[in-house]
Amino acid sequence: MKQNVFVHFVGYNKLSKIPTMSLNTRDNKYHCMRCGNGGYSVGLYARVRGIDTKKAYKELLKKECYSQNSSPIEISPINLLADVEIRDSVYRHFLNMLKLEGQHKRYLKSLGLLDSSIDAGLYRTIPKNYIKRRMIGSELSRKYNLAGIPGFFQEEDWHWCFNRYDGFFVPILDSNGYIQGLSIHLDKPFNNNQDIWFSSNNKINGTSAKSWIMKNNITNNSNSVIITDNFLLGNLIKETINVPMLAFQNISNSYIILKEIEKTRIKDITFVIRLPQANENLDYIINRIFRDLMPLNYNIDIKYINDYKDFFNEDFDVTYTLNKTA
Repeated sequence: MKQNVFVHFVGYNKLSKIPTMSLNTRDNKYHCMRCGNGGYSVGLYARVRGIDTKKAYKELLKKECYSQNSSPIEISPINLLADVEIRDSVYRHFLNMLKLEGQHKRYLKSLGLLDSSIDAGLYRTIPKNYIKRRMIGSELSRKYNLAGIPGFFQEEDWHWCFNRYDGFFVPILDSNGYIQGLSIHLDKPFNNNQDIWFSSNNKINGTSAKSWIMKNNITNNSNSVIITDNFLLGNLIKETINVPMLAFQNISNSYIILKEIEKTRIKDITFVIRLPQANENLDYIINRIFRDLMPLNYNIDIKYINDYKDFFNEDFDVTYTLNKTA
């Protein structure tokens, strides 16, 4: 049912006898006939209160909202994570709508990845054009429910979109081959981080990413493993020497390591850390690793490399791990 009111959303004209704004309580939409603005309740509330939509959304969550039949309306500020099968379907469709720009393909090849692996890895450049990102969000939302898919959110007009980053997507697969989530490799580090998660927490209808890990060739009988906090290096290890490997985005999450390796017979652990990724917290991170793992009688070796290709230099004892897994 549509109701007309005699107010403009930035003021109230008592003398006017002509409706200046229509409210559709069924669809939760408004349209100002004077200035042409329109949208949904969050945007209207924000304009009336003179606040941003994020604050408006939080304030509305604290209020009791009722439909015309007085049934409570439940609004969740954070979406529950969709099942991995659903995330995989959405992300594969999403990535197939994008392409890998030349600069990023050249970069991946410079790391030692083959063309076939780059194509199979579904690396994709993040589009910079805002209209294109909105069009992609709209098309995906017609086929999938994007609530519960990290990285996607709704804007003030409730169109689905995703943020712009200067970099490319790195799909993170689980042991069954499903895309768990997307990592973003930035062209330039931001706050000492060059890899971040594709996430949309603190956004309207957004979803937070988890700290997913990448696993390769790990079985219950594995007795050694290479661990790195870099997904690209993890893919390079998987493609070249294919030894047991764990890769994740933040090496300070040593509890994740424990959770995975305690399922196996692993005793020998080699950490590979890129020095360009090291920051002022590195000493703390290393101390934490030793604090958590050494009491459990693991043999720990930590190797620092300046570049991906250093992984295969004589200075890095790859044969150590290969012999342990033979």
